[in-house]
Amino acid sequence: WHRGVVFQSPTLYPWMSVNDNVEFGPKMRGLPQKEIDDIREHFLDQVNLEGFGDKATFELSGGMKQRVALARVLANYPQVILMDEPLGALDALTRANMQTLIRKIWEENNTTIIFITHDIDEALSLGTRIAVMSKRPGKILEQFEVNFTDKIFEEKSKDVIYTEEYINVKKQILKLINSQIED
Repeated sequence: WHRGVVFQSPTLYPWMSVNDNVEFGPKMRGLPQKEIDDIREHFLDQVNLEGFGDKATFELSGGMKQRVALARVLANYPQVILMDEPLGALDALTRANMQTLIRKIWEENNTTIIFITHDIDEALSLGTRIAVMSKRPGKILEQFEVNFTDKIFEEKSKDVIYTEEYINVKKQILKLINSQIED
């Protein structure tokens, strides 16, 4: 099955334009140019970068680069996307906007996303299943089935973070993490 990766630091081809970066996978698959154009436009639109296709990647902000990286992955129609701390280096507002975008893309593309983060609130906001890992060697300590993401994105409110259920799950996760701290 097809898979894609979005890394912590955007891994774009710096000598290529935004369009060329997004088109790279479909071109390598030998698709006709008309189909490549349609794919590129669809995914640049989906990540809110319409009109930036001719820009060089070095002209873009960190958040824009991450959106290009995401569009490039999506252009290959992966069944699974691994996102390795893709929002870690972004400012708070860009990070919140990217979280909303990732949720929207997850819903529209019906793609499984494995999202790696050190931010508990981010995991609770975006995840449906959270796996808390041990330190070396990394093993799953516990998994949590959660559904705060629907409440956050359907109600367009982060007020769920003040609910007893949310606070209790967060406390359980923090307790597991704290159990890994050496004295």
